[in-house]
Amino acid sequence: MKIAIIYSTLTDDTKKSAKLLKDLINAEVVLISIKNAKDVCLLKYNFIILGVSTYNKVQNSFKIYISRNIKTLLEKPHALYVNNDENLDIKANLNKVFTTELIESSSIYSNFGYEINTDIGNFFERRKSKKIIQNVDKLPTLNKNKIEEFAKIINELIEKRVD
Repeated sequence: MKIAIIYSTLTDDTKKSAKLLKDLINAEVVLISIKNAKDVCLLKYNFIILGVSTYNKVQNSFKIYISRNIKTLLEKPHALYVNNDENLDIKANLNKVFTTELIESSSIYSNFGYEINTDIGNFFERRKSKKIIQNVDKLPTLNKNKIEEFAKIINELIEKRVD
């Protein structure tokens, strides 16, 4: 089985979660940044995973990619994840980026939490990250347990050969 993880990230937390997820999945997994996704043929993949950070500004290119490829995405088995504050409503976060139909037809969706790196991003993103850090008691981190649970479900689907 060949799986694509297509992700969008401004501060690298979604890229990091995609890499962690890739290492836990028992299949051939290809990581594809939204910057490189335009030229990728989705038809050669058996399963698509879409990941996006929603705590910061969602990259417009990701939303455009979803809208341009919605028909193919709906025809393929797929899963969705967001990186955001885990205390927030997951459906509200998913709705920032994905259509209701894409959410409801997904095999699984999850929120992996998020990390803040004040050294990554443009000036405004770094400044926003520094302000967030000043106002929290505990630094946010990726929830590795959620990533492992997500991977476990994907692996169970692989065993059933969901194509």
